[in-house]
Amino acid sequence: MKKTLSIIIAALILTVSQQAKSQKIPTHYTRGWGTELNFNPFDGSLSLNNSTGQLKVRKFMSNDIALRAGISIAYKNDNEQQKLVYGTLPYDATDKKTSILTELSLGAEKHFNGERRLSPYIGFEVGIGIKSSKQEYEYNSSKMTVKGAWEVQSLYYNGSYYLTQLSYDERGFLSTNGSLLTGFDYYMDDNFYFGYELGFGYEFIKYSKIEITKDQNFPSTSTSPELNTKSWRIGPRLMNGVRIGYNF
Repeated sequence: MKKTLSIIIAALILTVSQQAKSQKIPTHYTRGWGTELNFNPFDGSLSLNNSTGQLKVRKFMSNDIALRAGISIAYKNDNEQQKLVYGTLPYDATDKKTSILTELSLGAEKHFNGERRLSPYIGFEVGIGIKSSKQEYEYNSSKMTVKGAWEVQSLYYNGSYYLTQLSYDERGFLSTNGSLLTGFDYYMDDNFYFGYELGFGYEFIKYSKIEITKDQNFPSTSTSPELNTKSWRIGPRLMNGVRIGYNF
């Protein structure tokens, strides 16, 4: 009973102290920089602030206007080597794959009066992304180069014999996007907050042309494919989870 009473008293003291502290927290917060992470309570993940894996910063120019910027740089490198020294058909093969993705977004937020801890806002954001991919495959002394994607070869059985099926991964592209946004920040302390954000916007992607060049004696029938090169998306955009951030 005494233990339960002690817990109740401690909870009441904490609640009163937080309410007293909230009276000192202004409706809008000090000018400065901020950044945030993204927390998904349904799968327990903690990642960079949004679904594209961007590192985002925010700068308050005044009590109610903030500029925002996000950048993402991702590099992939995948090297495979196969070698057969013995037998009637010895070979030495290497498969080198690389891709690099760079994305940049810029925007602004207009914050409004809420409760002492709540800061709702509206805003906009525009962005651009570039991805380049390349694959170099060497077989003994001959070479094949794929620009704009990674070529993937797989076997399938058609009922009589096996055939080789080609597909393309890590396709390069140039993308642009723009969104109208709304969200909120709820401050648990002067410079520590959580929030959520949603928006409506578009994304346009123009995929890179896949070009295949190879030596005359390279053992492959691959040719540059004709694939759909453009993609449009228009609609709502939701962040993947709860935003957790701080100002400094």
